[in-house]
Amino acid sequence: MVRNTLHSLLILMLFTCSALAQVPEWAKTNQHKKYPSSRFLLGVGLGKDKSAAVEAARADVARQIQVRIESELENVESEFRDGDRSYLKAEIVNRTKTVVTETIAGLEIAETQENKGQYYVLAVLNREKYLSGLEVQMEEVLQRTGQLVSGARELVQAGKVFGALTNYLDAQGVIPEFYTKSALYTALSGRKYPNVEQFTGAGILAESRAVLSNITLQSLAGNDQQCRAGEVLPQPLRVQVVYEGGTTPVGVAGFPLTVRYASGEQLLRRETDAQGMLEFTAVATPTDNIGQAGAIRVGLELQKVPEHLRDIVSRSEVVFSYSILKVKLTFAVTVVDQNNARQSAIEEDLVRAINENGFSVDPQAPYLVAGQVIVLNQKEIPTPSGKQFLVETRLQLNLKDTVSQKTLATVEATGKGLDLQTLDGALNKAFRNTKIPRNRLAAFLQSAAAGK
Repeated sequence: MVRNTLHSLLILMLFTCSALAQVPEWAKTNQHKKYPSSRFLLGVGLGKDKSAAVEAARADVARQIQVRIESELENVESEFRDGDRSYLKAEIVNRTKTVVTETIAGLEIAETQENKGQYYVLAVLNREKYLSGLEVQMEEVLQRTGQLVSGARELVQAGKVFGALTNYLDAQGVIPEFYTKSALYTALSGRKYPNVEQFTGAGILAESRAVLSNITLQSLAGNDQQCRAGEVLPQPLRVQVVYEGGTTPVGVAGFPLTVRYASGEQLLRRETDAQGMLEFTAVATPTDNIGQAGAIRVGLELQKVPEHLRDIVSRSEVVFSYSILKVKLTFAVTVVDQNNARQSAIEEDLVRAINENGFSVDPQAPYLVAGQVIVLNQKEIPTPSGKQFLVETRLQLNLKDTVSQKTLATVEATGKGLDLQTLDGALNKAFRNTKIPRNRLAAFLQSAAAGK
């Protein structure tokens, strides 16, 4: 019994040794005398057919390259600010896939062996041959990055900040390609590429942030004027967007600005000229609710600045103040609809606005603000949540001298109302939303003083 068992074990060992003897040595050890690891990167593949084994060998090399690149890139992310890391990570992931694919394309199938229906394939990458090609590619990336950064610096000094930002962003998009190629170079050669510190993603981002941090908005002319309400301020208002990070300050062209009254009403939105300036006129509209003073605020708009860089731009604004010269004017107010019915809600809004402009209201006043609000359009709108009602209206105000019956000025405004319940509800909302802008109403009322 014991003799039979020993005999069976001996036969099994001989069979196993015979089967193993048929498997290529390089498939078992991942080493080959003809392709030493100091000069070659080896990948082994096994498959039921030759093509499957080739793909497996390529995948083996790809896996090794992926691991080596990721290991070398572990420290790169720490160079970036928290808000920039997600951008970098996404770019490097995409570039890594491309670099790995390019590397696999340079593989050579060194040996193929078949044993009992199994194919063994050895794929090799000549390190030095591949590294020399990689060096050329990295120099091209550095050269392209250098051209973009140099161009950005020239544009900044010319006041063309948004053109410079485009260059910086393009450079930020290119540099991850250098990171991945450099990581592969180190992984294959065991040494750092000589020019690895010439440009860095963190450095390019820091430079673009430094440009934006040195942009300021400055007031040049137009502050502290005096004017009657509703009249155009005597002098134009002028501001300039300036880059102050160079040897001499330079105006920033094409920077969007928003101009608003202190009450919140937008006056205009416009970009600076080639010298970074914006000049505009404005109607003196009281914004202090007692009709004695007003202010206009000018601020930077950041829609042209990349979102991940907006936090660095100063949110300061320029404020122009002016005082209102007192003119005693009294108005009567009457507003009716197209059926000649009084609209008290609109009348109350007008009375409040007249008082805010520093004037008074009296039914016996020499000037009459006569208005009519009419329905321009009304319709039902089907929606997933049910039927809705939409009403559009127009309000026309006429300023009349009650003695001469002369019309001194006219102004119009439109309004919309949407209601889920009834058409009347939409109509009431449209009436409430029909308001004359403050600056236009101020100019409208001031026509009474001009007619005196």
